[in-house]
Amino acid sequence: MAAQIIDGVALAASFRQRISSRVAALRDAGHPVRLDAVLCDAGDNAARVYAENQARTSAQLGIEYRLHRIAGAEGSPPGYDDIAGRVLLLSSEDSVAALMVHLPLPEGIDTYKVQRLIAPDKDVEGVNPANIGNIVYGRSSLAPCTALAVIKMVESVVAPGQDGLGSSRAAAPLLRGKLAVVVGAGDVVGKPIAVLLMRHEATVVSCNKFTPALPEIARQADVLIAAAGVPSLITPDMVKPGAIVVDVGVNRVAGEGGKMRTVGDVAFDQVRSVAGWISPVPGGVGPMTVSMLLLNVVEAAERRIGKR
Repeated sequence: MAAQIIDGVALAASFRQRISSRVAALRDAGHPVRLDAVLCDAGDNAARVYAENQARTSAQLGIEYRLHRIAGAEGSPPGYDDIAGRVLLLSSEDSVAALMVHLPLPEGIDTYKVQRLIAPDKDVEGVNPANIGNIVYGRSSLAPCTALAVIKMVESVVAPGQDGLGSSRAAAPLLRGKLAVVVGAGDVVGKPIAVLLMRHEATVVSCNKFTPALPEIARQADVLIAAAGVPSLITPDMVKPGAIVVDVGVNRVAGEGGKMRTVGDVAFDQVRSVAGWISPVPGGVGPMTVSMLLLNVVEAAERRIGKR
């Protein structure tokens, strides 16, 4: 029997409905919800389009979206001082509760140095190193959006019907006694996913594409997360029958006739015949990541008034 699909589009829509209700409650109480975003005018059209889509989605949920565009002198890209100054200013403003910086930054600017300037309690992408550290220590923090998306997708399988809008810091031991294998150990995806799974009391094995005996390790997993950035890395012989498989990979490959298409790290059609649950690419983690950003925006707004 083919695996059931973890439909990220449908799940994200469900989250947006409930996020909208929380936004409405805050607004009715006199606390408008706002997301401030920094965008560098550096010729990256994809970042601009993403910002426009983000503004549209925010408006649908009742969230004000304020975009701060930074341009350099005489049409050149902005420098580090311009970007850092704006991020520090927004981080210090009382009216700002949720802040993010659109990527990529202009060539030559260290993304890490900019992200660490975002106030941790306003860092709705969960990219400030302080928030990454807080995940490890189990303290109150805003989790990276993609990692949080993966956890919510797993929760939707192991605890269907659960509200799913609570903070990740209060996660119940839904995966106690289960083996979770995470293939990929990136700082803002693989590593946070592993730690969040540990907080569900799963036994977690962190691997990468170079791990010896990777197929044997992966095949033991009750929950298998693929986040290595390697097209079709996970094949059917690497999957335990009935396992939950979540594909975080986003890879562009040439299809028939040379036309480019997007695929994940999982050989979807083949693995679906073995797994119990599987997320597609596209239509899986991607839509959920956007909803998790907005969930973090609401979390930040509620914390600001002491509601969370």
